[in-house]
Amino acid sequence: MYTPRTSTEIVRDLVARFVARTDLTDIAETSVTGVLLRTVAEQIADSDVRLSQIREQFTLNGASGVDLDERAEELGLSRLSASAASGAITVTRTETTAALVVPLGSVFGRSGSDVTYQTTSANTLAIGEASKDVTVVASVAGSSGNCAPRSIDTIIEAPSAIVSITQGLALANGRDAETDSDLRARATRHLNSLARSQPVALTHAALSYSASDGTRATTATLYEPINELGRCELLIDDGSGLGANPAKRLGSAVSVTLNAVRGQLIGVESPVVDAISVKNGTTPLIEDQDYTINRARGIITLEDSAAASGDTINVDGYEVYTGLVAELQSLIDGDLGDIKSGYRAAGISARVLPAPVQLVSLDIHIVAASGSTLTTVKREVEAEVAAYLSALDAGAPAYRAAMVSRVMQVSGVVNARVLTAGTANETPDIYPSSSRTVLRAGTLRAVTSITGV
Repeated sequence: MYTPRTSTEIVRDLVARFVARTDLTDIAETSVTGVLLRTVAEQIADSDVRLSQIREQFTLNGASGVDLDERAEELGLSRLSASAASGAITVTRTETTAALVVPLGSVFGRSGSDVTYQTTSANTLAIGEASKDVTVVASVAGSSGNCAPRSIDTIIEAPSAIVSITQGLALANGRDAETDSDLRARATRHLNSLARSQPVALTHAALSYSASDGTRATTATLYEPINELGRCELLIDDGSGLGANPAKRLGSAVSVTLNAVRGQLIGVESPVVDAISVKNGTTPLIEDQDYTINRARGIITLEDSAAASGDTINVDGYEVYTGLVAELQSLIDGDLGDIKSGYRAAGISARVLPAPVQLVSLDIHIVAASGSTLTTVKREVEAEVAAYLSALDAGAPAYRAAMVSRVMQVSGVVNARVLTAGTANETPDIYPSSSRTVLRAGTLRAVTSITGV
């Protein structure tokens, strides 16, 4: 390791050499010789520091800014750009005698903010349907688009028949551009994951990937059932509680007439969400008895006793994931035509799934400083708790002390307690119902009081 020398160390070396090689003995600090030696030493010390800085710019730990981008590019990485917050709001109408289309690009806003939210697709309210959940995305990328529940409350550009909107859950999946420390940590994980098949490689792949629609996982946890060797689940979330409403569609029906049975494989669209109907003609077949299915890859393997040559196997009634989950599954499995692709080891089933979501509802009792704008303080407190919850990995608990600490960082808050919703009791630490589950914000309500401060 290169350590720059101080001017004192350099003077000591110069004096020793000067005395050893000349007959001059006047090396006092105020002498002409002493002044010259110390001046030279200071110049050499400055050069040593600059050389050290140049050297550090070629390491992950020492580089920053553009230099760090260059080091990351040498590893095949680039800084992740900001992503926009997205989530669901409910639009409501009173007149239901005719169908109503909420067009793509309908615009909604929130009080006290210039950030707007646009629908990502056209949505139709059928005859008799008074309300419908629609997906919106923030007009700006980054955390500025995140907001607490009930913040989106303004109709800016939408059909006049829409009379109100409701935002039930927080939007907390907007992410700022990757910071130096985050990029440095990701580059280090990349180096540790070059073998590709180990747990750190799978989680690194998930956290580094951006889907074609710009969404990306903000948490990724590898779950390995101890009683099911050879199978693992990569549980991901985008911070919004992805598992509550993942992107999916109906899979295409498949009909295959068998010309053999032993080892017969039937391919369907993938990754399969859950339920699937497999029939021999019109007779239902039973999973794990008549057939097995690899849902990640869409491969059905028939048991010898389940069918005979000439039978027709019909597969339908199933859904497949789309978007981030499907694209990440494809990345993990790799392309058979590209030997450099894929992260899954031979003989292993690695299934990408949206982590099951457990919503957490809390009341946050805060004492606000006199002169604070209560609506602003409450909104920021709710957003801060939502942001804390959105960053938790699968199986990770929410600690009351950590939430209080985050709330106390909000400007205008002088004291805070986190309460069980609807009570005056402080909430205990909250643990997810299983090691596969993520905690995410449900109904968060900030309750304020005023002090004379």
